[in-house]
Parts: sequence; structure tokens; C-alpha cells
Amino acid sequence: MLPAALSPFALARTFVFRRYLTLRSHVVRPTTATPVVDAARKARKQLKKRAKEERLRNFFGWCEGCGAYGSIF
Repeated sequence: MLPAALSPFALARTFVFRRYLTLRSHVVRPTTATPVVDAARKARKQLKKRAKEERLRNFFGWCEGCGAYGSIF
């Protein structure tokens, strides 16, 4: 069985095709998000930040409470 002869352009076709796939992924992706998406992202981030601050406040409040009782726990 004879191996298939490769075209002299096989490597060039592969190179061009890979570059095309890369370019297509950049072109299809939207360059800027809409204001609605940005506003929703900011709202989620703020909500997450508030929840984290509340957890920290509760935790350090508990620590201060234990310290105020003179470590009786």
C-alpha cells in the first residue's frame, strides 16, 4: 500500500484554515457589551459585595463579643 502523496500546499492550507478559525472567533464575539448587560453585571457584583461585607461584619462581631466576655467560651 502506497502512502498518500501530500500536496505541496497542504501546510499552507492548514495554516490559513487555523488563522481563519482564530479570526472567526474574534469577529463573531461582540466587541462591547450592551448597557443592560453591564448594568446587570454591576448589580450582581454589588449584591455579592454586600453579602460578603455582611458575613465579615457578623464574624468580627462574634469575635468582639467573645473578647468582651473575657474568653469565657
